[in-house]
Amino acid sequence: MNTINKIITESLLKEKKDNDNRSRESNMIKLFLGIIALAIIVIFLRELKTIFIPLTFAIFLSFMFQPLNRFLCKKKIPIIVNIFLIVIIILILFTVLGTIVYTSVSSFVTDFPKYEKQITTMISGVITTFEIPMEQVTFYLQNKVNWLQMADKLSLSKIVSGTMGNFIDFLIKLLLTVAFMIFIVLERTKMFTSVEKVVSKDDADHFGDVLNNIEKQIKTYVINKTLISLATGIISMFFIAIFRIDFVVMSGLLIFILNYIPNIGSIFASAFPILICFIQYGFSWQLIAISVSLISTQMIMGNIIEPKVMGTGLKLSPLIVLISLIFWYWVWGPVGMILAVPITSAINLILKGIPSMKVVSAVISSD
Repeated sequence: MNTINKIITESLLKEKKDNDNRSRESNMIKLFLGIIALAIIVIFLRELKTIFIPLTFAIFLSFMFQPLNRFLCKKKIPIIVNIFLIVIIILILFTVLGTIVYTSVSSFVTDFPKYEKQITTMISGVITTFEIPMEQVTFYLQNKVNWLQMADKLSLSKIVSGTMGNFIDFLIKLLLTVAFMIFIVLERTKMFTSVEKVVSKDDADHFGDVLNNIEKQIKTYVINKTLISLATGIISMFFIAIFRIDFVVMSGLLIFILNYIPNIGSIFASAFPILICFIQYGFSWQLIAISVSLISTQMIMGNIIEPKVMGTGLKLSPLIVLISLIFWYWVWGPVGMILAVPITSAINLILKGIPSMKVVSAVISSD
């Protein structure tokens, strides 16, 4: 009897061991396939960014305008009228922003040539201070620099054609974004109906809760970040105007836009007016004053005001935010850095609803 029990026990242990090995192999295969799928997705996102960037903006805009769409639907207003109103609002916003950008850039291009004298004087001062041998510099400029090639790169026709190309590219992406957003708004209700047909009621409710949480977080983040960036830009413009530094509107616009990039955006935003002040006044009290004022403004708004306004809604680890900035910059460039935080936050909310991904979500989250 003991022999039979021993054989049965050994058989059960062997079967359990085989099952564990098969389970481990299955998990390894799933992990390997997941890594391959993730790599393929990243390659698609990077290579087809012309499509995916407008699509991502369209998704975020659909979340932003969903409360308005929901309100209009409750008032029994047709969906076509809702979409028309949303498109008009988007076009007005982009028109106002585009007008400000065009005016600022035109002012910068028109007024910057007057700094040539200051720049020349500064270069002469550097040459004199560091005793740079001008004979070698002249020889290098005359014999080593391909002036014809440089002139071709800096030709007016190429600059104009490049500017027009960028403008046309912007218009195409804007139209793509609006088109994507229209289809997303139209298909949103149908999507919920389709999901309810193929999953249980609990899963459908969970799916709706995830979308509602994403909508809430994106809306809260965009509104609060916009208000904070706008306040930072206005305060910075006040200091720039007080110290009589040129390109006030251009500087404020850069600060407003770059402030959307967490952590490092404010550094680059403050660099432009400080550099203009240095060219305009050199090493002076104005340079010290504007540097202290802008850096203090960024520190107060970024480290005191913003955490209180934002609260813990996004719940992202600072390290994950930094990694996401680097990753999305590699995938989509500067636009990716602006979208990095809301995209990572949305991914985190989706992962929280998947039992096998809760460990990953815990790593991403700051709580």
